[in-house]
Amino acid sequence: MNWPLIIREILSSSVRITLLLAAVIIPLMVGLALLRDAHLLDRAAGLLQPLMKRLKLSNRAAFPLLAGFFLGIVIGSGVIIAFAREGSLTKRDLMLVLVFLGICHSIIEDTLIFIALGANWWVLISVRFLLAACAAFLVSFLLKPKSGAMLKKLNPY
Repeated sequence: MNWPLIIREILSSSVRITLLLAAVIIPLMVGLALLRDAHLLDRAAGLLQPLMKRLKLSNRAAFPLLAGFFLGIVIGSGVIIAFAREGSLTKRDLMLVLVFLGICHSIIEDTLIFIALGANWWVLISVRFLLAACAAFLVSFLLKPKSGAMLKKLNPY
């Protein structure tokens, strides 16, 4: 085994992936800040208000939900972390967004992959969305809006 070659390949791949993620996440965070300053996020949240009410989420959770839904769990998690650090979302909202995105993330990428394998795109998208919505709805009953007791049981940190 050529260990120096293996280590060099690991390091170069790690640097390449880190630069790629930075090239995607940094512009996304800058765009997010610009959208927030222009109050466009508030307008988008207003359009999604009926869906957010059904999922028992606050309007502040709309953008992180959409980011994970369309851009994937990796990029969406960057947006979710940014919102969580600034305190824009409650722990309940975070939990519900994560439950929803655990089932229904990167809807475009995943659907294209499964279409190439012969899946029906309409069935795939609708089933994933309905399962995610049902799961978030059920978890919302466990996490009462005023009570954090169940949330502490789910996340002891």
